[in-house]
Amino acid sequence: MEFRLPETSPGRAARPPGWWRWAGIGGGVLVAVLFLALLAGMFSARRVLSWGLRRITTRVEAALPADLPPARREELHRRLDCVVAEAEAGRADERRLGELARACSQAVKTGSVSPEALDRIEVLAGGLCAEGGGELPN
Repeated sequence: MEFRLPETSPGRAARPPGWWRWAGIGGGVLVAVLFLALLAGMFSARRVLSWGLRRITTRVEAALPADLPPARREELHRRLDCVVAEAEAGRADERRLGELARACSQAVKTGSVSPEALDRIEVLAGGLCAEGGGELPN
């Protein structure tokens, strides 16, 4: 005589519903997609940073006072271009880049860059450019 357990024995786990399989597959695919998005974000972070920095520095240059001498305006433009190039190359300090971006944002809030804000931006941009080993473009 042969002994057989019934199909629904207490020691055996009940089989999960069929939709659980598809939910597990969907969850796995979602995790894989999010991981790939994270990797893509890491690789494009430098490009996004330099784009944002270029945008804010362009706003600063547009908000410079009209009576600013052209030589000083050109020097600021060269320094800011150098900082953006250093950021694109990944040689600039992120903390100091953030400080420069905050200074630029605060300077353009009023619509015109004050002389104190201009001095601060010039010092920060010059320091970042020199720290990264960049050369000022001619």
